[in-house]
Amino acid sequence: MARLLIPLPFAAASASSLHLAVSRLPLAAVSAARRECLFGGRVVGGVVRAPARLSKRGLCAGAEAGDSAVTVEAMEWVKKDRRRLLHVVYRVGDLDKTIKFYTECLGMKLLRKRDIPEERYTNAFLGYGPEDSHFVVELTYNYGVESYNIGTGFGHFGIAVEDVAKTVELIKAKGGTVTREPGPVKGGKSVIAFIEDPDGYKFELIERGPTPEPLCQKSLIHFVILQRHLAWNFFASETILSTSIRLR
Repeated sequence: MARLLIPLPFAAASASSLHLAVSRLPLAAVSAARRECLFGGRVVGGVVRAPARLSKRGLCAGAEAGDSAVTVEAMEWVKKDRRRLLHVVYRVGDLDKTIKFYTECLGMKLLRKRDIPEERYTNAFLGYGPEDSHFVVELTYNYGVESYNIGTGFGHFGIAVEDVAKTVELIKAKGGTVTREPGPVKGGKSVIAFIEDPDGYKFELIERGPTPEPLCQKSLIHFVILQRHLAWNFFASETILSTSIRLR
């Protein structure tokens, strides 16, 4: 699945699901102090080290309190932090031609289109997902203007695709312009290519697999389950000589 390579915060369409909210947070968002409280031990270099002796009541209370604290922190973060990149606006000379190129060659979806005749311009919004959770492009067509000078300040947009060579072949078949054939980036292994849209705006195609987000969600869910499992084991056995669990 193609996607614009713009860093975005995690979307939270519904705050009613605890596991969804927590699992969509990056691990870094959970402070070391929270993790210590969560596991009733210390976190050193990605390794959880449990104390030698823990009381039944103290451990379970600590684990529960930690879980609750992380939950509150996650929910508050989702509610309060609304910052994210929304869209980029640029002008095109042939709106329909550009929309066709973006949808057929780059795999974007036309999200909405609006015409403002009194102001003599038309907008089209395209992207790889809904505007409320994805970065999108806003194309502007001004009546009667067929071309623009892009200038020297603009570089390029970056798009992740699963198969750069296949995408380039499709672009060529549609009459698009390829300015750099698929191949490894200089000094690296990533496969890239450069193309231009009908107005000359440059796009870098970067070969990447599907987004790892679902895997992250699964790992964090297992992280919570692991915490509960540890709490039960500590409760069942009052004395633990040494425990070292490496987080994977």
